[in-house]
This record gives sequence, structure tokens and C-alpha cells, in this order.
Amino acid sequence: MATNDLSDVTGFVLREFQYKETSKIIEVFTKDLGRISIIAKGATGKKSKNLSVTQRFVKASYSLYRSGKDFYGIKEASLIKSYSKSNKSFDIILYKSSIADLLLRTLDQIQIETVYRLVENTFEAFENASSNQINIFLAFLLKYISFSGFKPNLSTCGVCGKKVSGNEVLFSQSQSSLICEQDKYIIKDKTYLNKEEFAYLKALLYTKSEDLENLILPKNYSKIARLIIDYTLDKLEINRFSSIEWVLKNTNERN
Repeated sequence: MATNDLSDVTGFVLREFQYKETSKIIEVFTKDLGRISIIAKGATGKKSKNLSVTQRFVKASYSLYRSGKDFYGIKEASLIKSYSKSNKSFDIILYKSSIADLLLRTLDQIQIETVYRLVENTFEAFENASSNQINIFLAFLLKYISFSGFKPNLSTCGVCGKKVSGNEVLFSQSQSSLICEQDKYIIKDKTYLNKEEFAYLKALLYTKSEDLENLILPKNYSKIARLIIDYTLDKLEINRFSSIEWVLKNTNERN
């Protein structure tokens, strides 16, 4: 897409903020271009034809023109999906906000297509799920970090390479791996996982997005949430941000 004008650019609105009196700027994660910034003139007006396509978390198609060096403008746009059900849920708004904020900080151009499909599947799962939406969020983090080259090793020891057997295991964040009994004294950072917690962690990584709501939450699922969040942020070398802090707070209060 080398021309200044672009047609049929499909993407998800990750962020929106006011620009001048009646306009806004939106950050859109697109299927073909990755993250782009769009100036939507007059979009804050109640009668604006671009109001629905510039709301956070919607999926829309845009025909664009180049507006300066770093921005595009909207010629035409159409709403593909509003996700009206999930975008009314406080919990899901928290999860989507954390996903959007994470993508805005870390999105790599090399993994656009893979991550785009993950976001699409995740948003669709949020829309259809009636319970256990935390599963969908945590699975997104695990899969996103795996696509970024840090897939956790949940089968062998990160020190000696031997297969780790047993229902109770130790996971090391620094090693991105399980640690066997023989090597547990070598590694300082270890998290103990009982049978239920370990099975849940594996299921999050390998279950399809549409089936995640069926996973039964372990008794202490906030422990797994902290483990996954800390592991993700550590490997991406970023600090906790406000939306992810809210997710942790919300999870701790309910567990």
C-alpha cells in the first residue's frame, strides 16, 4: 500500500482522545498496516456519521487519505462490529483496556497478522461468553507473549532439560520454564503450582478462544493471574500500567 489514499483498511480502535473542539484522534490496530493514527474530524458531534466507527474497541473498515506525516484522515468508514454486549460489561472493559494498552506499548510490526487474529478471536470470545471472562484475558496474555518469542515451557526443566512429571510443579519466571526437583535449589525465583493450578495454566495456553469460558477457575485463580501478568510484563520489559493494575485489584477482591 504505497499510495497516499487507502481503501478497505480494517481494524480495531485501541484508543480515542479529543482533538480540538469537535474532532478526535483514534489509534487503530489494522490487519495490513499494524497500528495507525487517524484524525476523525467532527467525530464528537451527535449527528456525525463517524461517531460509531471511532468508539474504542469497535471493529470498522476505513477509506483513508494521508493527513500530514504521521496521521490519516477518514474519507469513508463503516462499522463492522460494535461488540455492544461486551462493551457494556465493567470487567470486560477492564480486560480490553489492558489488552489495548499492552498492544500500544509493545506491538511489533513483524507479528501483525498473527496478533490481529488473536485480538479478533479474543474480542469475539468476550462478546459471546456469559461467564469466566478472566480466562479469555489471561489466555490472550499467554498467547501474545508466546507469539513474542517467550512461550512458557510447561513440560521440561529449564535447567537440565529433563521432563517434569507429577501434578505439583515449580515454575520459574526467569527461566520461562518448569524446574525439576533436582534443580530447584539452583533457581531462586520459583512459584509453586498445585495440580489444579498447573492444569489451569496449561489449559489457558492451549484452549481455543471460543472454549475458554468453559474452563473452571481454580480456587486461588488470582495467584495465576499475577503469575501470568508479571511474566508477560517482565518478558516484554515494561512496568505495570494503570489498566493492568485495575485488573489485578479486581481479581484480588473477588478471589
